[in-house]
Amino acid sequence: MTHIFYEFSSLKPGVPDVETLMEVINSSELTSFVIGPEVVDFVKKALIVNTTIISFKNCRFAFDDGAHFIEFDSKGKSKRSNEVPDWFVSPAEFARTQWMINHDLADVKATQFIEVLMSYPLKERRAHCNLLFGLDLHKVNAAPAPVSPAGKIGNKNGKTTKPRVTDLGSFELFSQFFERMKTAVLADEFPTLQVLTGIDNLSKAPHNLKQGIRTWFKAIAGDLPPNNKRVEAGNAVLFCAPIREHIQQVEAIGLENYYQGLSKAIAEAGDGFITDFSYTYSEE
Repeated sequence: MTHIFYEFSSLKPGVPDVETLMEVINSSELTSFVIGPEVVDFVKKALIVNTTIISFKNCRFAFDDGAHFIEFDSKGKSKRSNEVPDWFVSPAEFARTQWMINHDLADVKATQFIEVLMSYPLKERRAHCNLLFGLDLHKVNAAPAPVSPAGKIGNKNGKTTKPRVTDLGSFELFSQFFERMKTAVLADEFPTLQVLTGIDNLSKAPHNLKQGIRTWFKAIAGDLPPNNKRVEAGNAVLFCAPIREHIQQVEAIGLENYYQGLSKAIAEAGDGFITDFSYTYSEE
């Protein structure tokens, strides 16, 4: 069974020490945890001695907030990479999904959840709240730092498949997208790409429509539309909470004014990646 471990500096580790690490690895379940400094140091030192470690078979490690990765196959042979694998998720996405499950916070009442966060030291509390709620509310968006400029593993032709920044050049389409997003968020429902496009079967949706909507959503929410993993993990309330604030700010600016500025920013971004794109409205 596969075990995934992340070194996310802003999140409380679910696997703080080597003893816990080995307990998780020896379990028969598919697991995903944040690891503490002791574990990071242990794994890195173990790799200096030997690149094949039977105890780590079927384990995957993401170090330094996603700067580089190590995967162990079924025999414990390791493979290093700086390319972003498909199993990697951002610290913010992990915080809102699996991290809450690991710490038994996914189904607690809001008051109890807040009590837990308030028990953390101030610096840790701020870091966790920033990831969980996207608290950069002085901006229209709060774009997470890109984890790597590289494409995903398995791309054999040397060209990245990461989504590119796209503008559909239509205020009418933008208005429709914004209304769908607002309706879903205010109802505490995940604003998935199906919801945002209004097309249930995404295979039939035009490629540029999906890219354009991803770009618009990233500009407003500071994140990509939730994928199936995030939806299956639940916590739509937590995901939607910070987006409400961003929606209010866009409406205060004026939808048409915001879109005009956004279109200009998209044009200036050229052929950039959506994951790296961010936009903050400013009056000229």
